[in-house]
Amino acid sequence: MAQAAQVEAGSSAAPVVGLDAAGAVVWRLNGSHLEVLLVHRPRYDDWSWPKGKVKAGEDLVTCAWREVLEETGRQVVIGRPLPSVSYPLASGRVKTVRYWAARLATDDDNPAICARPAVAIASRREIDRVRWFAAADALKQLTRANDRPPLVKLIKYWRKGTLDTRAVVVLRHAAAVERAKWSKGEASRPLTPAGRARARAAAHPLAALGIRQVISSPWLRCRTSVRYFSRRARLAVNTSRWLTEDLAAARPARAARLMERILSGGPPVVVCTHRPVLPTVLAVVLARGGPKLAKALGSRPLQTGELAVAQVVARGKRRGRVVALERLRPPVG
Repeated sequence: MAQAAQVEAGSSAAPVVGLDAAGAVVWRLNGSHLEVLLVHRPRYDDWSWPKGKVKAGEDLVTCAWREVLEETGRQVVIGRPLPSVSYPLASGRVKTVRYWAARLATDDDNPAICARPAVAIASRREIDRVRWFAAADALKQLTRANDRPPLVKLIKYWRKGTLDTRAVVVLRHAAAVERAKWSKGEASRPLTPAGRARARAAAHPLAALGIRQVISSPWLRCRTSVRYFSRRARLAVNTSRWLTEDLAAARPARAARLMERILSGGPPVVVCTHRPVLPTVLAVVLARGGPKLAKALGSRPLQTGELAVAQVVARGKRRGRVVALERLRPPVG
């Protein structure tokens, strides 16, 4: 995920840097004009972005969605990442807020909304005004200058035609029973209790990202890894044999072609597969985005239950282009 801000060199007592909050810049188009949603906090008498602290057992993407709903009452879909904002606290600690772009949810996003937990809306003592501003006006309306970089970047993406994206998530199945301890065949090897807990945790960011289609290897450990989300979202699990370990090894071009079709169009989707298949699948993702995106993945393979979240341009001349890539492994709690 995002890196925390660097502490200024030469300080005698470097403050602790923490990535413990998340929020979103919610946008919409009013005709041909870009607008963003700001909130007013009476306690501080300031205009800012909806944001807040990460709860125990919560990942940052889910936190960003939840904070938007709590503070604005709007259901949104989390999109591509934006710059983080860091600032010092009275305690000497540096707080870092991780931001994403977010669009308003539509009726098409209802499956993901069904998979989300209930959220209590903030009282008027916490948030007393929620208002749309033209993007240029919002730059002036924001009380703190360090809240402006996420909006500056969002405006840049809008002008380039790469703001409106959909998530294509590659999920490595959660931890399964060891091969040596299972004698009934690879197709039926189940998740461990810890793996099932990890699969439940993955359902939260999938809902926040607006996932509306589920594609999986037909082997049990993959289907179980997406089952918790698919049941809550009331979505069928579509299986493809080309995502299994044996067929992907024998015919990797078929798995690659499947991923090409997924990236070329369709709803936000999660694709669940096995570690040996990941290089083939992720190579297609990286080919759609360029070498800079490879840094987001690093050299370490996805861990069990970890997600590679690609943001793909949804429409226009750049449709199908991968413009952002992040790793996410939701905590179990």
